[in-house]
Amino acid sequence: STKRSQKNPFAAQAFRFQGLMISFIYRDFEATKNAAEKYIGCKFDSWVALSYNTIETFIFGLVSFWIYRKTNCIQWLETGVHTKQMMQRWSETSQWNFLQKFYLLEAEEHFCNERYGSAKQSYDVAVSYAARHKFIFDEALACEL
Repeated sequence: STKRSQKNPFAAQAFRFQGLMISFIYRDFEATKNAAEKYIGCKFDSWVALSYNTIETFIFGLVSFWIYRKTNCIQWLETGVHTKQMMQRWSETSQWNFLQKFYLLEAEEHFCNERYGSAKQSYDVAVSYAARHKFIFDEALACEL
């Protein structure tokens, strides 16, 4: 409820993100799009939740590129590009944790812009970094997308 989300905005954001993540994993486009629109409404930044927000940012970037491919709504492409830029900044401070995520978002951007050769290269680099750094979830996503 609105009252509850005002009392604990972290919980509201986490709840919205979980719905987004589940619908994205199951590739339910309409549910993912609806969850993404709701998630935008409750997203806020806080240093307290930074590590959780990096995961949210990554998944939300993937979701944004997917929604763009299905709708051609430029807002979603811009959101995906913005999340890719955030991931690039994070990867400059910790390549180990973020470089494979950056390359996967880059691959998705290339795919959206019909640069399929560049997309394949970025997917391959993302898979390689994810495997080397033991990020199994990221490796699986890179292979699946």
